[in-house]
Amino acid sequence: MSTEDTTDSTEDRNQENAETPEQGQPSEVGTPIPDYQAGQRSITVRGAKTRRQMVADKRTFQVKTRPFIIVALVVLIGLLAIPVYAYFQNYVFPPRELALRVEDTEYSRGDVVNFIRFNQRMSENLGVPFEIGNSLFDALQTLQENELAFQLAPRNGITVSAEEVDERLDSILGFVAVTVAERESKEYKDNVEEARRQFIHRIGIDEEVFRDFIRKSMFKERLRTVVADTIPRVQAQVHLYEIVKLNGDFEGRLAIERDLAAGTPIDTVALNHSEDPNVRRDFGDRGWAPFGISPEFDALMFGLDGDGNRLLPVRTPSTPRFDEENNWWSYLVVAEVQDAREVDEENFEALTTRGMTIFFNEERKAFDLHMVLDSAIFDWVNAQVRLSALIPTPTPVPFGAGNLPSVGP
Repeated sequence: MSTEDTTDSTEDRNQENAETPEQGQPSEVGTPIPDYQAGQRSITVRGAKTRRQMVADKRTFQVKTRPFIIVALVVLIGLLAIPVYAYFQNYVFPPRELALRVEDTEYSRGDVVNFIRFNQRMSENLGVPFEIGNSLFDALQTLQENELAFQLAPRNGITVSAEEVDERLDSILGFVAVTVAERESKEYKDNVEEARRQFIHRIGIDEEVFRDFIRKSMFKERLRTVVADTIPRVQAQVHLYEIVKLNGDFEGRLAIERDLAAGTPIDTVALNHSEDPNVRRDFGDRGWAPFGISPEFDALMFGLDGDGNRLLPVRTPSTPRFDEENNWWSYLVVAEVQDAREVDEENFEALTTRGMTIFFNEERKAFDLHMVLDSAIFDWVNAQVRLSALIPTPTPVPFGAGNLPSVGP
């Protein structure tokens, strides 16, 4: 058989096979057979769409819906951000805001609240309600002075040891060991440790925080001793009397002046003319006073005129001054003057306090200081202090309010 005959017979058989359907499968007339591509699954048609078309449609759908998804996510994040922002604004940011700075040392609002809370617990341990009032200003002022004293300590040779802080803390908790053996005993240490643990629980502040408060307050106390050593114990002083009148009329002053000029003892003059409810007890005697005890009267009590005479002569009533606190008028009378007299302890403490004020005012000039005191921090700090109060601050009740029975005729 020739090669051409073989080729013809093969083509005839292929044509017959193409025209004859496979056994067991019905023939479909007029249905086109999809193209076959190498590397592609044989099933490529679903719902009159090829797989490639479905992938393209899916991508198109994702592109169209992406802006809506982004908007939804932005709205969701915005809704979640509102409570988160409120939480941070109310609980996270305020305690961290700056309240006081002394050189490189900073105190936040939270530090100020901790300091007030510490002093609050001290008052409550004594059963005394804590007066909020000016607590913020007082706390900022005290923290600043304590920090100044701490930073000035090396210059003034002041030190405070950890053992001294322990002893001060023990005394605050009501424990004072008389002997070293008592302090070292196991029972004493256990009692102190238990009291300290309860105190830390009540105050809600880390021990290291209030130990630092105690330590720096001790630096200020020792600086006060340094300042006190510069104040003379013997100074010029005047012996004062005060005569009280409910009105400051000129005739009343003339009557007092006449009795003093007549040589009547000052205590008798005070007893006859003063309308002070306590005059029968103290006879108007205000004691001896050195310069600096009453700055508003120092010039009058110790001042001299151009001729060297006293501005307020001895046994001469001063011009009347109005006392707003007591709602009365008073006359000051110098009974005696001494150029050298020992200052009593009460007046010496007052002079030391004045000396500390002058000392800090001078030292502040050399420090970088910053204090935040506005209505926002005032309201926030006072709110935190009220929340932590164990003993409520008493509030006056108007007459007739409450359930008290009324008193009738």
